Amino acid sequence: MYGCGHDENDIAPAQQGSRERSVARAIAYVEAHFREPLSLALIAAEAHVSKFHFARMFRRNVGLSPMQYVRWRRIVEARRLLHAGHAPTVVAAGLGYFDQSHFTRAFRAASGLTPHQYMVRSAPDGDAAPSVPAVPPTNQEHA
Repeated sequence: MYGCGHDENDIAPAQQGSRERSVARAIAYVEAHFREPLSLALIAAEAHVSKFHFARMFRRNVGLSPMQYVRWRRIVEARRLLHAGHAPTVVAAGLGYFDQSHFTRAFRAASGLTPHQYMVRSAPDGDAAPSVPAVPPTNQEHA
């Protein structure tokens, strides 16, 4: 922070451990509830910190904003369900998207394909479909 004389590396180990536990609680909450409507305030409350502090802390530790992480997690699950043969409309509804068009836009932005194209290409006789990374991308990959 400017003017406070502290460096990010000056954080006390206990404080760092507390931050890591908060992020771990938030990730566990997202993993259990990513199919439901989620907000920054809701996830921050689960982590027991203010939403503004939480957003900075989460990005610093994970490399994504909390809501980018939620979107990434939903796309990973969508990819799994589509590959298993579930219809895009069913996947969209089951993952909390407002409608199929919202799901299609989000899926295309993440994978470069529509859900239907992904299903066709990921089928055993189709071409190999580009995939969403198994781990969330970091800030360096977004630069």
